[in-house]
Amino acid sequence: MFGTILSGMSTSMFEISVVSNNVANAGTTAFKKSNASFADLYSGSTPETVTRTSTGVGSIVEQTRQSSKQGGMMERDGVLNMALAGNGLFVTTTPNPDGTPSEVLSFTRDGEFMLDQDGVLRSSTNDIVYGYDGLGRTELQSLSVPYQDENGVKLTALEIASDGRMMATYGSEAPKLIGQLAIAVFPNTTALRQLGMSRFQESQEAGNLMLGVAGQEGFGSILTGTLESSNVDLTSEMTSMIRAQQQFSGSSRILQTYTDMVEKLTR
Repeated sequence: MFGTILSGMSTSMFEISVVSNNVANAGTTAFKKSNASFADLYSGSTPETVTRTSTGVGSIVEQTRQSSKQGGMMERDGVLNMALAGNGLFVTTTPNPDGTPSEVLSFTRDGEFMLDQDGVLRSSTNDIVYGYDGLGRTELQSLSVPYQDENGVKLTALEIASDGRMMATYGSEAPKLIGQLAIAVFPNTTALRQLGMSRFQESQEAGNLMLGVAGQEGFGSILTGTLESSNVDLTSEMTSMIRAQQQFSGSSRILQTYTDMVEKLTR
């Protein structure tokens, strides 16, 4: 009995923690909410022998999965603010201490990018954004936008197409292709390992990584001047929070009653 009560309190506290994290990140760009699922515990039984009339002896956390639902699109001035409409994630990597790109890839739908002092395209968490040279080569590389061309002419405009091609204009010259953003897709995006700050890494459960560019079959398109908002529905989350708090409160009262009964019986 004691273990059954504690398991109820434990699962409700876990759900409160998950929901609290969702609510705290409701304003985080491209944040994906998590959902916790629970399973019943059956004493001395296996999944094959449990009958519909079996009495449970508690509950456990079964798994926590992130939602793959796309968040809303919000306007944000700036060509380096981008959102993915449809399937896919931007490809990034955390730089090494010496500033060189790491070999470990990370992935995000947060397209709030910027250029550093060297013109290297970086994410809001200062990760290096990967892409291709735009000339048909498939080797990933960091993307750079020089502030001056080889003749010393300053950058006057930058445009990014829906397929991720980056066109830079220097002075009055014609736009010049300087690279193309890489996009990653996974068979099971919800199983990616969460790193925090809307960043993810590969996992065995997510399946094999597939790289490409926006607009290809199975890949979303890029919207500039736009950011993806979180997919957290505050009304739904608050409902879940109230339910979990009521469950915890109910389990606490049962525990107090059980403790009082044991105390009376042992006097």
